[in-house]
This record gives sequence, structure tokens and C-alpha cells, in this order.
Amino acid sequence: MSRRRPNPSLFPHRRGTRGQSPRLLLTLLVIGGIVAGVSYFSTDLADRPTTQATVPPGASSTAPMPVPPSGLTSAEALALVAALPDAVYTDNGSYAGNREELFGDAWAFDFDQNGCDTRNDILTRDLTGTDIDPATCRVYTGILTDPYTGETIDFVRGQDTSADVQIDHLLPLKAVYATGGEAWPAEKREALANDPVNLLAVKGTENSSKSDSLPSEWLPGFYPDVSDRHDLGQRVVWDDLPEDTGLQCWYIDKLVPVFVAYDLGLTPEDRAAMTAVLSTCDA
Repeated sequence: MSRRRPNPSLFPHRRGTRGQSPRLLLTLLVIGGIVAGVSYFSTDLADRPTTQATVPPGASSTAPMPVPPSGLTSAEALALVAALPDAVYTDNGSYAGNREELFGDAWAFDFDQNGCDTRNDILTRDLTGTDIDPATCRVYTGILTDPYTGETIDFVRGQDTSADVQIDHLLPLKAVYATGGEAWPAEKREALANDPVNLLAVKGTENSSKSDSLPSEWLPGFYPDVSDRHDLGQRVVWDDLPEDTGLQCWYIDKLVPVFVAYDLGLTPEDRAAMTAVLSTCDA
């Protein structure tokens, strides 16, 4: 059966690396630990530079790496999902209006210590044909093949156009906070908010549609009909999954390593959703 996948040159799929060990994956995900960043993203509309580069002077000469595949077979991913701790979604209102206090200033944490802010690192990684200011790392133009819709989007930095391409947190910050992240130290929350393994450049309207949703509420190309999405014990019906679940398999494949690396628990609804999708995926 033909399965739809995002552009493999941007987002390599796990089926090409099924022999890798989950233990190796987890080791790679946590290498480097938690570090403090000093670079801040600015939305100032400076004059477009005439010089193009991908790395600022004095920064690391190594460009941001592509998002790694998980290296898991479906059976391995299912086992990891089953082993994740239980969680209850608890929104006590303490997240509202406190995003920066809880997860740090947006994109200020230089996760890979390359001298560039996180947003521009992800744009550099996920867009092609980029025009980048070497002094500030700002991406001024580029082309995105949206992993959620397959659409090609011409990105142009500007007050009215930057939002066409947004950076999606695979695990949304509010959802993380509500399912266990509230008890984390601030450094761990800040790391998750800027960890490239949890970030993707996507079409702005798709990111807005997803919002703070977890897998039981939203999957790319599929929006389950659930009335009270975080009611403990709710039974989610997944009979309406698309016949071709390649896109949904790819998405869950991206999520599992993030859950595991940050030891985040699953609600019953999300465990059911992820299990249902993974059960349809190629071995």
C-alpha cells in the first residue's frame, strides 16, 4: 500500500533505520544535557542584508542537523508507549499568561550553543533556498515543504508574512505543563521548549489548528471528534482513521522519542490514540 510521507530529504522516516537500538536513541537525545542560552529572537524588520550565510561569525561551523528519525520499529514504539507512565491532564489555570515565566523567553535558549536563536535554527534546518543574515542568523527568505500538508510555502520575513511559517512544538507546552511538566525544574521546561527534536517548521494555519492539542485531539490530516478531550477514562473511537495512515504514523514516530527523552506521562486518551496509529504502521 502506498503511504504518504513528508519530504524525505527534510524529514527522514524511521523505516530506513529500523535496525537502530532504542537505547542508542535515548542516549543521542540526551547528549549535551541542559544548557543556558543567551541569544534572543527579534521580530525587528531590519533592512534585508546583501550577504548570505548559514553560520554567523564566531559560531560553530556545523549547521543544525536534520530532525533525526526515531530508529524504532512499530513494535518497539508500541512497547515504549506502553511503558510510559500514566498522566492526568490537569489545567489549573496557572499556565495562562505565564508561558515565558514557565518555559523561558520564546526562542532565547540556545540549545545547540551555535550562537543562533532557536527559531532561526529551525528555519535554517527545515527550509531550503534560504537567504540568511550572517550577523544575526535571521532567515529572510526560504522555501518550506510543509510536513503536515505537503504544500510548498514561500517564506518571506516580515510583519505580514513571517506567520506563514511557524515553529510547531510537537509536544505543546501547555499540554506538557498540564500532564506533569508543572513539577519539572524550570531548566527542564526551557530545554524542552527549545529542543530541536520537539520542533518543526510548519504551515502557520496548521500550527494554529493544532494549537495545544495532544494526539487524541489532533493528528496531521485527521481531527478526531472528541467532546471532552481530557476527561479521564474517556473512550476514544479510532474507527475513522484514514485508510492510508502513513502521515499519522510519521507524526507519532516523531512524538515517541520526545515523550521518552523527557519521561512525560500519557493520558489514557493519548495512549489509546498513539497505540491505534502505531498498530496500523509498517513494521
